[in-house]
Amino acid sequence: MTAEVQGVPIIEAAGSPAAIGGQIGAQIADRIKATIGLYKEVFAKPEEEILQAAAHFRNQIEGFAPDLAVEIAAMAKAANVDPGWLFALNARSELLSALAVGECTSMHFSGTPYMGQNWDWLEPFEDLMILQRITDARGHTTLMLTEPGIVGKIGLNDAGFGVCLNFLPSTNPTLGVPTHILLRQLLSARRWEDVDLVLAKAGAGRSANILIANAEGRAMDVEFDGLSACTHSAEAAATLHTNHYLTTDIPVAEVLFENSDARLTRARTLLHGQDQPSMDRLKTILSDSSDVDHPILAPYREVPSFRGRLGTDCSIAMDLERGEMHFRRGNSADTGFAVVPVLKKFL
Repeated sequence: MTAEVQGVPIIEAAGSPAAIGGQIGAQIADRIKATIGLYKEVFAKPEEEILQAAAHFRNQIEGFAPDLAVEIAAMAKAANVDPGWLFALNARSELLSALAVGECTSMHFSGTPYMGQNWDWLEPFEDLMILQRITDARGHTTLMLTEPGIVGKIGLNDAGFGVCLNFLPSTNPTLGVPTHILLRQLLSARRWEDVDLVLAKAGAGRSANILIANAEGRAMDVEFDGLSACTHSAEAAATLHTNHYLTTDIPVAEVLFENSDARLTRARTLLHGQDQPSMDRLKTILSDSSDVDHPILAPYREVPSFRGRLGTDCSIAMDLERGEMHFRRGNSADTGFAVVPVLKKFL
């Protein structure tokens, strides 16, 4: 029986890349098919055009992380879906790079093992999202929150590294290694030298903000705009990020900037209005909805010029030292956080 947390399944997979992909695909075939169906609507482009782009990104993935290309193909086979669509899902951020919608709020408390974010996206993903615990052939374990069929997202590993993600819109070409592939590779890191090597190899061909931290309290925040990668220096108390650029003057749509800047400002206010950093403090910030128009914890609402309702699908707070993900489904501050360990604990 698959374990669940607040109704969200924890998918377990282990072994070689092909074995991991096959195990995941067999367990969540229906969710993968539903996710493909949703993205067909969101991409709003002819299938031939999407699959042509997917072939390009497959080449990018095979060159950067061939094991993940094998995993994706094996997952597609086990789920009985066209592998092209799974490669498209894993490049979904690149295929939607010009989208101007407010999404996530992420943060890391400087010098601590505490980091986390709200994941804001389409309402149906509250029912579709999964937690995924993967142990590779070396015995290294990663725990992630992700979308069915997507091999990398928000999470942490058993070496004390964690990653968070913010979508950043760009009109620049985003034809490099997909964001979600980069996230998964970063979660293979055992030391900071590994992080540096992965980032250098990936280059700048995506639009996203990626926040990386470890159990010792060190962090790095990198903004990608399709053409360059810029490091955003941590503020004294924390690294905070929403959905506009902080290291460059690249403009974003006015409606997005208003929402993103309001959330960033509110998070900074809450940060400086409290005492010592802690998991409880992190959860308090992620649970704030005092700004009715631009809440950090956002209820689902219709977004102009976009199909579907967007809001906070879940909140994640991570203690990288203890190897724990604190997970809350949905966008009610009244719902408590459940603790999910990176390493499965047997009674």
